[in-house]
Amino acid sequence: MSPSPTPTNPLPTPVPWRERVRTAVSGWFSAGASRGRTDALTIVRAAVAAALAYFVSGLIWGHEHPFFSAIVAFVIIGFGIEKKMRKIVEMSAGVMLGVVLGELARSVIGSGTWQIVVVVFVAGMAARFIDSSNLFGFQTAIQSLLVMIMPMTPIMTPGGRVLDALTGVTVAIIIHLLLSGDPRRIQRRAAEEFYRELEDALASLALAARNGDVNVAQAALVTIRDNSQKYTDEWRVANDAANEMATFSPSGLRHADDVARLKHLLIGSDRAMRNMRVIARREVEFLQAVHGDAHSILADALIAAYEAVTELRSAVGSSEVDFTKARRQLRLYSSYLIPELLLKNDKGVRPGRAGHFEGVTLVVQLRSLAIDLLQATGLTSADAKQFLPSLVIAADDDAIGPRPMTREMRAIEPPATTEAIELLITDRSDPDRRR
Repeated sequence: MSPSPTPTNPLPTPVPWRERVRTAVSGWFSAGASRGRTDALTIVRAAVAAALAYFVSGLIWGHEHPFFSAIVAFVIIGFGIEKKMRKIVEMSAGVMLGVVLGELARSVIGSGTWQIVVVVFVAGMAARFIDSSNLFGFQTAIQSLLVMIMPMTPIMTPGGRVLDALTGVTVAIIIHLLLSGDPRRIQRRAAEEFYRELEDALASLALAARNGDVNVAQAALVTIRDNSQKYTDEWRVANDAANEMATFSPSGLRHADDVARLKHLLIGSDRAMRNMRVIARREVEFLQAVHGDAHSILADALIAAYEAVTELRSAVGSSEVDFTKARRQLRLYSSYLIPELLLKNDKGVRPGRAGHFEGVTLVVQLRSLAIDLLQATGLTSADAKQFLPSLVIAADDDAIGPRPMTREMRAIEPPATTEAIELLITDRSDPDRRR
């Protein structure tokens, strides 16, 4: 009897349960610590607002236990990303409307089980009639419910809780405006996460190109499709919040110019992220067309793009936003972006007709990525295009290479070198600077 064949794809060794538990606990602990660091300032503001509202309400109105002031102040400040001023106003209006409706219902129909049904229904319907915001409706209903179920202290008059709620709202708004901190902080945090996602995608695609591994490229494509929009949305929310902080907060006014610059940075960066999704798909198709040949030069180009994005992230995180180093790295990345250079495999062989088509499409998308990132630093489209090498080429059978630049061709497509270097020398990262 012949021996049974050895399986070509053996099953992976199962991970011991102790290791799985340790990994899960470690991940949970790291994620929790990260959330704590991120929201520490907001939690401190909420705690200060609750304590101060409790103290002020007792001092001004003489209430023995003004718990509504503390509750309202804490609810308005809340957790998470710094709230926009519109959200603060919505929550404040919802709180006040809910307290007033609860007090009116308690004085007219009393408190009890069926009264709770009535007041919550009326408050919810009134909130939906007044405004479409779910946050406004939630606060209106929950505050009216709290008024109905909480006992009234002997010295608390029917309007006492309204005064406490008004005090909590006022204190919360003042604390939000005075202790919002640097509005650039939330923008930088969102931008850095955004660029890390770009870096991860470029690193994975570079690894796939160097090894000719289609599976790695496909995994990178799935990841960036699933996650990229989330980082774009988070940066957009951070921009809106920072813009309002720089507009309304006394401590944020001096940062208005930097906030506007970081807000503008998202425009080109968002285009770059969208382009990355296309690049990942094109690389998958290219590697499939060339049957998994290794392309180290393509990998080097992607690593150059990775390092340019790293410089962008460093510039965003610095106190003075300066994109000079990022533009220099983008100039290096751009120097790779011609088909005759990128489409050679590690044996120096060019792809066949199908591989050539997919490869040229990939190169075009990589050039578009360079323009997007250069425009993100503040360059115009015309200036960004001057960083790219010429695509005017001649073809002779299977040989593809740059044509010699004649006088007529220079008139159509001038060489980039001199003007691009001049941009680098004179650059101070200000989009409005005359060059």
